[in-house]
Amino acid sequence: MAALFILLFIGVRVFNIVLKKLNLTYSTGPNSKIPDFLTDEIDDVEFQKFKKYNREKIQLSIVSDVIDTCITLLLLLVIYRKLESLVNITNNPIYNGLLFFAVVGAIEFVLSLPFSLYSNFSIEKRYGFNTMTVKLYIIDILKSLIMNIVIVGPLLAGALWIVYNIGNWWLPLAAGILLVQFLAGWIVPTLIMPLFNKFTPLENEELKEKLEAIAVRAGFKAKKIYVMDASKRSKHSNAFFTGIGKSKRIVLFDTLLDRCDIDEIEAIFAHEAGHYVNKDTLKNIFVSSLFLIMVTYLLWLLMNSQIIVNYFGVNEKYTVLLYSVVFIGALFSMGRGFLAAYGRRMEFKADRYASEIIGDPEKLAKALKKIYKANMSNLNPHPLYAFFNYSHPTLAERIKALQSLS
Repeated sequence: MAALFILLFIGVRVFNIVLKKLNLTYSTGPNSKIPDFLTDEIDDVEFQKFKKYNREKIQLSIVSDVIDTCITLLLLLVIYRKLESLVNITNNPIYNGLLFFAVVGAIEFVLSLPFSLYSNFSIEKRYGFNTMTVKLYIIDILKSLIMNIVIVGPLLAGALWIVYNIGNWWLPLAAGILLVQFLAGWIVPTLIMPLFNKFTPLENEELKEKLEAIAVRAGFKAKKIYVMDASKRSKHSNAFFTGIGKSKRIVLFDTLLDRCDIDEIEAIFAHEAGHYVNKDTLKNIFVSSLFLIMVTYLLWLLMNSQIIVNYFGVNEKYTVLLYSVVFIGALFSMGRGFLAAYGRRMEFKADRYASEIIGDPEKLAKALKKIYKANMSNLNPHPLYAFFNYSHPTLAERIKALQSLS
Protein backbone atom coordinates (compact mmCIF):
# COMPACT_ATOMS: atom_id res chain seq x y z
CA MET A 1 0.00 0.00 0.00
CA ALA A 2 2.84 2.40 0.85
CA ALA A 3 4.30 1.72 -2.58
CA LEU A 4 1.02 2.80 -4.21
CA PHE A 5 1.11 6.15 -2.42
CA ILE A 6 4.74 6.71 -3.36
CA LEU A 7 4.08 5.70 -6.97
CA LEU A 8 1.15 8.14 -7.08
CA PHE A 9 3.37 10.93 -5.81
CA ILE A 10 6.21 10.10 -8.22
CA GLY A 11 3.83 9.65 -11.15
CA VAL A 12 2.28 13.08 -10.67
CA ARG A 13 5.65 14.75 -10.26
CA VAL A 14 7.07 13.03 -13.36
CA PHE A 15 3.97 13.99 -15.35
CA ASN A 16 4.42 17.66 -14.39
CA ILE A 17 8.12 17.58 -15.26
CA VAL A 18 7.36 15.99 -18.64
CA LEU A 19 4.80 18.74 -19.31
CA LYS A 20 7.42 21.39 -18.58
CA LYS A 21 9.92 19.61 -20.84
CA LEU A 22 7.33 19.55 -23.64
CA ASN A 23 6.68 23.23 -23.09
CA LEU A 24 10.41 23.96 -23.15
CA THR A 25 10.95 22.23 -26.49
CA TYR A 26 7.75 23.51 -28.08
CA SER A 27 7.94 27.17 -27.06
CA THR A 28 11.67 27.87 -27.14
CA GLY A 29 12.90 25.50 -29.84
CA PRO A 30 13.90 26.45 -33.42
CA ASN A 31 10.38 25.81 -34.74
CA SER A 32 8.82 28.40 -32.44
CA LYS A 33 7.86 31.48 -34.49
CA ILE A 34 6.56 34.96 -33.86
CA PRO A 35 2.73 34.87 -33.88
CA ASP A 36 1.28 36.52 -37.00
CA PHE A 37 -0.48 39.26 -35.01
CA LEU A 38 2.85 40.35 -33.46
CA THR A 39 5.12 40.37 -36.52
CA ASP A 40 4.74 44.15 -36.83
CA GLU A 41 5.64 44.73 -33.18
CA ILE A 42 8.38 42.19 -32.39
CA ASP A 43 11.43 41.59 -34.55
CA ASP A 44 13.46 38.39 -34.61
CA VAL A 45 16.14 39.75 -32.29
CA GLU A 46 13.53 40.55 -29.63
CA PHE A 47 11.84 37.21 -30.14
CA GLN A 48 15.09 35.31 -29.60
CA LYS A 49 15.51 37.22 -26.33
CA PHE A 50 11.96 36.24 -25.36
CA LYS A 51 12.74 32.59 -26.03
CA LYS A 52 16.02 32.71 -24.11
CA TYR A 53 14.30 34.28 -21.08
CA ASN A 54 11.52 31.70 -21.06
CA ARG A 55 13.99 28.88 -21.69
CA GLU A 56 16.00 29.83 -18.60
CA LYS A 57 12.87 30.12 -16.46
CA ILE A 58 11.52 26.74 -17.55
CA GLN A 59 14.89 25.02 -17.16
CA LEU A 60 15.24 26.36 -13.64
CA SER A 61 11.72 25.19 -12.82
CA ILE A 62 12.49 21.68 -14.12
CA VAL A 63 15.70 21.44 -12.10
CA SER A 64 13.85 22.70 -9.02
CA ASP A 65 11.08 20.11 -9.52
CA VAL A 66 13.52 17.22 -9.91
CA ILE A 67 15.48 18.16 -6.79
CA ASP A 68 12.32 18.85 -4.81
CA THR A 69 10.86 15.47 -5.79
CA CYS A 70 13.97 13.59 -4.69
CA ILE A 71 14.22 15.46 -1.38
CA THR A 72 10.48 15.09 -0.68
CA LEU A 73 10.78 11.33 -1.17
CA LEU A 74 13.63 11.29 1.33
CA LEU A 75 11.52 13.30 3.76
CA LEU A 76 8.51 11.01 3.37
CA LEU A 77 10.44 7.76 3.65
CA VAL A 78 12.96 8.68 6.35
CA ILE A 79 13.21 12.19 7.77
CA TYR A 80 9.61 13.01 8.78
CA ARG A 81 9.46 9.84 10.87
CA LYS A 82 12.63 10.79 12.72
CA LEU A 83 11.54 14.41 13.04
CA GLU A 84 8.32 13.26 14.71
CA SER A 85 10.41 11.68 17.49
CA LEU A 86 12.69 14.69 17.85
CA VAL A 87 9.86 17.22 18.35
CA ASN A 88 8.05 15.04 20.87
CA ILE A 89 9.38 17.13 23.77
CA THR A 90 6.18 18.04 25.66
CA ASN A 91 3.04 16.27 26.79
CA ASN A 92 0.96 18.55 24.56
CA PRO A 93 0.70 17.23 20.98
CA ILE A 94 -0.40 20.65 19.71
CA TYR A 95 2.85 22.29 20.87
CA ASN A 96 4.81 19.40 19.39
CA GLY A 97 2.83 19.72 16.17
CA LEU A 98 3.61 23.45 15.91
CA LEU A 99 7.30 22.68 16.33
CA PHE A 100 7.04 19.89 13.74
CA PHE A 101 5.49 22.17 11.12
CA ALA A 102 7.94 24.97 11.99
CA VAL A 103 10.85 22.64 11.22
CA VAL A 104 9.14 21.42 8.03
CA GLY A 105 8.62 25.05 6.96
CA ALA A 106 12.27 25.83 7.69
CA ILE A 107 13.38 22.85 5.58
CA GLU A 108 11.19 23.95 2.66
CA PHE A 109 12.47 27.53 2.95
CA VAL A 110 16.12 26.46 2.90
CA LEU A 111 15.54 24.17 -0.09
CA SER A 112 13.69 26.83 -2.10
CA LEU A 113 16.03 29.72 -1.23
CA PRO A 114 18.78 29.02 -3.83
CA PHE A 115 16.20 28.81 -6.63
CA SER A 116 14.47 31.99 -5.47
CA LEU A 117 17.77 33.87 -5.30
CA TYR A 118 18.88 32.67 -8.73
CA SER A 119 15.50 33.46 -10.28
CA ASN A 120 15.32 36.97 -8.84
CA PHE A 121 18.93 38.10 -8.84
CA SER A 122 20.18 36.30 -11.93
CA ILE A 123 17.45 35.56 -14.49
CA GLU A 124 15.05 38.41 -13.66
CA LYS A 125 17.93 40.82 -13.12
CA ARG A 126 19.70 40.02 -16.40
CA TYR A 127 16.51 40.53 -18.39
CA GLY A 128 15.72 43.84 -16.73
CA PHE A 129 12.77 42.81 -14.55
CA ASN A 130 14.09 42.52 -11.00
CA THR A 131 14.52 45.87 -9.23
CA MET A 132 14.58 44.45 -5.70
CA THR A 133 17.66 44.98 -3.56
CA VAL A 134 19.12 42.25 -1.38
CA LYS A 135 18.15 44.35 1.64
CA LEU A 136 14.50 44.48 0.57
CA TYR A 137 14.57 40.74 -0.18
CA ILE A 138 15.76 40.02 3.36
CA ILE A 139 13.21 42.44 4.86
CA ASP A 140 10.40 40.68 2.95
CA ILE A 141 11.56 37.33 4.35
CA LEU A 142 11.64 38.70 7.91
CA LYS A 143 8.18 40.24 7.53
CA SER A 144 6.81 36.96 6.19
CA LEU A 145 8.40 35.10 9.11
CA ILE A 146 6.79 37.44 11.64
CA MET A 147 3.43 37.06 9.88
CA ASN A 148 3.72 33.28 10.04
CA ILE A 149 4.45 33.43 13.76
CA VAL A 150 1.73 35.96 14.59
CA ILE A 151 -1.03 34.81 12.20
CA VAL A 152 -0.34 31.37 10.76
CA GLY A 153 0.93 29.91 14.05
CA PRO A 154 -2.30 30.49 16.01
CA LEU A 155 -4.42 29.35 13.05
CA LEU A 156 -2.40 26.14 12.76
CA ALA A 157 -2.71 25.60 16.52
CA GLY A 158 -6.49 25.95 16.19
CA ALA A 159 -6.56 23.45 13.31
CA LEU A 160 -4.51 20.94 15.30
CA TRP A 161 -6.78 21.38 18.32
CA ILE A 162 -9.78 20.53 16.14
CA VAL A 163 -8.03 17.45 14.72
CA TYR A 164 -7.06 16.19 18.17
CA ASN A 165 -10.27 16.96 20.06
CA ILE A 166 -13.18 16.47 17.67
CA GLY A 167 -14.13 13.09 16.24
CA ASN A 168 -15.65 14.18 12.92
CA TRP A 169 -13.19 17.06 12.64
CA TRP A 170 -13.36 17.52 8.89
CA LEU A 171 -16.51 19.67 8.92
CA PRO A 172 -15.49 22.18 11.65
CA LEU A 173 -12.00 22.37 10.16
CA ALA A 174 -13.40 23.16 6.71
CA ALA A 175 -15.77 25.71 8.24
CA GLY A 176 -12.88 27.34 10.09
CA ILE A 177 -10.74 27.58 6.97
CA LEU A 178 -13.62 29.08 5.00
CA LEU A 179 -14.16 31.67 7.76
CA VAL A 180 -10.48 32.61 7.67
CA GLN A 181 -10.64 33.00 3.87
CA PHE A 182 -13.67 35.27 4.23
CA LEU A 183 -12.02 37.44 6.89
CA ALA A 184 -8.91 37.68 4.73
CA GLY A 185 -10.98 39.74 2.30
CA TRP A 186 -10.92 42.52 4.91
CA ILE A 187 -7.55 41.90 6.53
CA VAL A 188 -5.29 41.41 3.51
CA PRO A 189 -5.99 44.75 1.68
CA THR A 190 -5.98 46.88 4.83
CA LEU A 191 -3.32 45.25 7.03
CA ILE A 192 -1.17 42.74 5.12
CA MET A 193 -0.58 44.35 1.73
CA PRO A 194 0.54 47.72 3.19
CA LEU A 195 3.30 45.89 5.08
CA PHE A 196 4.97 45.07 1.78
CA ASN A 197 3.96 47.90 -0.54
CA LYS A 198 3.09 51.57 -0.44
CA PHE A 199 -0.35 52.57 -1.75
CA THR A 200 -0.93 56.17 -2.87
CA PRO A 201 -4.09 57.70 -4.39
CA LEU A 202 -4.10 57.96 -8.19
CA GLU A 203 -3.25 61.56 -9.18
CA ASN A 204 -3.98 61.50 -12.91
CA GLU A 205 -7.45 63.10 -12.91
CA GLU A 206 -8.31 62.15 -16.50
CA LEU A 207 -7.50 58.50 -15.91
CA LYS A 208 -9.15 58.61 -12.49
CA GLU A 209 -12.45 59.84 -13.99
CA LYS A 210 -12.43 57.11 -16.65
CA LEU A 211 -11.74 54.34 -14.13
CA GLU A 212 -14.28 55.63 -11.64
CA ALA A 213 -16.91 55.67 -14.39
CA ILE A 214 -16.16 52.02 -15.17
CA ALA A 215 -16.24 51.10 -11.47
CA VAL A 216 -19.59 52.83 -10.97
CA ARG A 217 -21.03 51.07 -14.01
CA ALA A 218 -19.75 47.76 -12.65
CA GLY A 219 -21.26 48.48 -9.22
CA PHE A 220 -17.88 48.35 -7.48
CA LYS A 221 -18.12 51.07 -4.82
CA ALA A 222 -14.49 51.69 -3.98
CA LYS A 223 -13.61 54.88 -2.14
CA LYS A 224 -10.25 55.36 -3.82
CA ILE A 225 -8.08 54.19 -6.67
CA TYR A 226 -4.57 53.38 -5.47
CA VAL A 227 -1.21 53.10 -7.17
CA MET A 228 1.05 50.38 -5.76
CA ASP A 229 4.83 50.79 -5.84
CA ALA A 230 5.39 47.43 -7.54
CA SER A 231 8.46 48.82 -9.31
CA LYS A 232 10.56 48.50 -6.17
CA ARG A 233 10.54 44.74 -6.71
CA SER A 234 9.78 44.11 -10.38
CA LYS A 235 8.92 45.77 -13.68
CA HIS A 236 6.05 43.36 -14.36
CA SER A 237 2.61 45.02 -14.56
CA ASN A 238 -0.92 44.39 -13.32
CA ALA A 239 -4.17 45.94 -12.06
CA PHE A 240 -6.81 44.44 -9.78
CA PHE A 241 -9.85 44.87 -7.56
CA THR A 242 -9.43 43.69 -3.99
CA GLY A 243 -11.23 43.58 -0.66
CA ILE A 244 -14.84 43.32 0.45
CA GLY A 245 -17.12 45.76 2.21
CA LYS A 246 -15.35 48.93 3.36
CA SER A 247 -11.95 47.47 2.44
CA LYS A 248 -12.74 47.51 -1.29
CA ARG A 249 -10.09 49.19 -3.37
CA ILE A 250 -8.85 49.49 -6.93
CA VAL A 251 -5.12 49.00 -7.37
CA LEU A 252 -2.86 49.82 -10.33
CA PHE A 253 0.81 48.87 -10.48
CA ASP A 254 2.98 51.95 -11.00
CA THR A 255 4.72 50.00 -13.76
CA LEU A 256 1.40 49.82 -15.60
CA LEU A 257 1.08 53.61 -15.53
CA ASP A 258 4.60 53.95 -16.91
CA ARG A 259 4.06 51.41 -19.66
CA CYS A 260 0.55 51.98 -21.01
CA ASP A 261 -1.42 55.00 -22.17
CA ILE A 262 -4.78 56.05 -20.72
CA ASP A 263 -6.89 54.14 -23.28
CA GLU A 264 -4.92 50.95 -22.68
CA ILE A 265 -5.15 51.21 -18.88
CA GLU A 266 -8.87 51.89 -19.23
CA ALA A 267 -9.24 48.71 -21.29
CA ILE A 268 -7.23 46.63 -18.80
CA PHE A 269 -9.26 48.00 -15.92
CA ALA A 270 -12.50 47.31 -17.78
CA HIS A 271 -11.40 43.68 -18.02
CA GLU A 272 -10.97 43.56 -14.23
CA ALA A 273 -14.39 45.20 -13.88
CA GLY A 274 -15.78 42.41 -16.03
CA HIS A 275 -14.71 39.88 -13.41
CA TYR A 276 -16.62 41.84 -10.79
CA VAL A 277 -19.75 42.21 -12.94
CA ASN A 278 -19.70 38.51 -13.81
CA LYS A 279 -19.32 37.69 -10.08
CA ASP A 280 -16.22 35.67 -10.83
CA THR A 281 -14.85 36.20 -7.33
CA LEU A 282 -18.00 34.77 -5.76
CA LYS A 283 -17.97 31.87 -8.22
CA ASN A 284 -14.34 31.15 -7.40
CA ILE A 285 -15.11 31.25 -3.69
CA PHE A 286 -17.97 28.80 -4.21
CA VAL A 287 -15.88 26.39 -6.30
CA SER A 288 -12.88 26.60 -3.98
CA SER A 289 -15.18 26.06 -0.98
CA LEU A 290 -16.59 22.87 -2.48
CA PHE A 291 -13.06 21.77 -3.31
CA LEU A 292 -11.86 22.54 0.21
CA ILE A 293 -14.72 20.63 1.84
CA MET A 294 -14.05 17.63 -0.40
CA VAL A 295 -10.31 17.67 0.32
CA THR A 296 -10.87 18.04 4.08
CA TYR A 297 -13.27 15.10 4.08
CA LEU A 298 -10.77 12.94 2.18
CA LEU A 299 -8.04 13.94 4.63
CA TRP A 300 -10.28 12.79 7.46
CA LEU A 301 -11.00 9.48 5.73
CA LEU A 302 -7.33 8.82 4.99
CA MET A 303 -6.19 9.70 8.51
CA ASN A 304 -8.89 7.52 10.09
CA SER A 305 -7.99 4.58 7.86
CA GLN A 306 -4.64 4.11 9.66
CA ILE A 307 -3.00 3.36 6.29
CA ILE A 308 -0.29 5.97 6.74
CA VAL A 309 0.34 4.95 10.36
CA ASN A 310 0.68 1.29 9.39
CA TYR A 311 2.78 1.69 6.27
CA PHE A 312 4.99 4.69 7.00
CA GLY A 313 5.66 4.14 10.68
CA VAL A 314 4.45 7.53 11.95
CA ASN A 315 2.15 7.90 14.93
CA GLU A 316 1.21 11.50 15.66
CA LYS A 317 -1.82 13.02 13.99
CA TYR A 318 0.11 16.10 12.86
CA THR A 319 2.58 13.88 10.97
CA VAL A 320 -0.20 11.78 9.48
CA LEU A 321 -1.91 15.02 8.45
CA LEU A 322 1.18 16.14 6.54
CA TYR A 323 1.46 12.82 4.69
CA SER A 324 -2.23 12.94 3.86
CA VAL A 325 -1.93 16.47 2.48
CA VAL A 326 1.00 15.43 0.27
CA PHE A 327 -0.74 12.39 -1.23
CA ILE A 328 -4.21 13.88 -1.65
CA GLY A 329 -2.65 17.06 -3.05
CA ALA A 330 -0.85 14.95 -5.64
CA LEU A 331 -4.10 13.20 -6.58
CA PHE A 332 -6.11 16.40 -6.93
CA SER A 333 -3.39 18.21 -8.87
CA MET A 334 -4.27 16.03 -11.86
CA GLY A 335 -7.67 17.74 -12.00
CA ARG A 336 -6.24 21.25 -12.04
CA GLY A 337 -6.60 21.43 -15.82
CA PHE A 338 -10.38 21.49 -15.53
CA LEU A 339 -10.24 24.26 -12.92
CA ALA A 340 -7.85 26.15 -15.19
CA ALA A 341 -10.26 25.73 -18.10
CA TYR A 342 -13.02 27.17 -15.92
CA GLY A 343 -10.78 30.14 -15.15
CA ARG A 344 -9.95 30.69 -18.83
CA ARG A 345 -13.66 30.80 -19.62
CA MET A 346 -14.04 33.60 -17.07
CA GLU A 347 -11.20 35.52 -18.71
CA PHE A 348 -12.86 35.36 -22.12
CA LYS A 349 -16.09 36.71 -20.62
CA ALA A 350 -14.21 39.54 -18.91
CA ASP A 351 -12.55 40.41 -22.22
CA ARG A 352 -15.96 40.57 -23.89
CA TYR A 353 -17.30 42.83 -21.15
CA ALA A 354 -14.32 45.18 -21.52
CA SER A 355 -14.78 45.34 -25.27
CA GLU A 356 -18.46 46.21 -24.87
CA ILE A 357 -18.09 49.07 -22.41
CA ILE A 358 -14.96 50.49 -24.04
CA GLY A 359 -16.58 50.19 -27.44
CA ASP A 360 -13.47 49.01 -29.25
CA PRO A 361 -11.97 45.50 -28.81
CA GLU A 362 -8.78 46.71 -30.45
CA LYS A 363 -7.95 48.86 -27.42
CA LEU A 364 -7.81 45.81 -25.16
CA ALA A 365 -5.96 43.81 -27.81
CA LYS A 366 -3.37 46.57 -28.07
CA ALA A 367 -2.99 46.71 -24.28
CA LEU A 368 -2.58 42.93 -24.03
CA LYS A 369 0.06 42.88 -26.75
CA LYS A 370 2.00 45.62 -24.99
CA ILE A 371 1.88 43.89 -21.60
CA TYR A 372 2.78 40.45 -22.95
CA LYS A 373 5.64 42.01 -24.91
CA ALA A 374 6.91 44.03 -21.94
CA ASN A 375 6.75 40.96 -19.68
CA MET A 376 8.47 38.73 -22.27
CA SER A 377 5.63 36.26 -21.80
CA ASN A 378 5.71 32.85 -23.44
CA LEU A 379 4.00 33.49 -26.78
CA ASN A 380 3.88 29.84 -27.89
CA PRO A 381 3.15 27.58 -24.90
CA HIS A 382 2.57 23.89 -25.53
CA PRO A 383 -1.22 23.29 -25.68
CA LEU A 384 -1.15 20.45 -23.15
CA TYR A 385 0.95 22.46 -20.72
CA ALA A 386 -1.35 25.44 -21.13
CA PHE A 387 -4.40 23.26 -20.50
CA PHE A 388 -3.09 22.10 -17.13
CA ASN A 389 -1.37 25.28 -15.97
CA TYR A 390 -2.79 28.41 -17.58
CA SER A 391 -5.54 30.17 -15.65
CA HIS A 392 -5.65 32.70 -18.51
CA PRO A 393 -6.03 31.96 -22.23
CA THR A 394 -2.89 32.33 -24.30
CA LEU A 395 -2.35 35.69 -25.95
CA ALA A 396 -3.12 34.17 -29.37
CA GLU A 397 -6.46 32.85 -28.08
CA ARG A 398 -7.41 36.20 -26.53
CA ILE A 399 -6.47 38.20 -29.62
CA LYS A 400 -8.43 35.82 -31.85
CA ALA A 401 -11.49 36.10 -29.60
CA LEU A 402 -11.25 39.93 -29.54
CA GLN A 403 -10.89 40.10 -33.30
CA SER A 404 -14.12 38.13 -33.65
CA LEU A 405 -15.90 40.90 -31.73
CA SER A 406 -14.81 43.65 -34.13
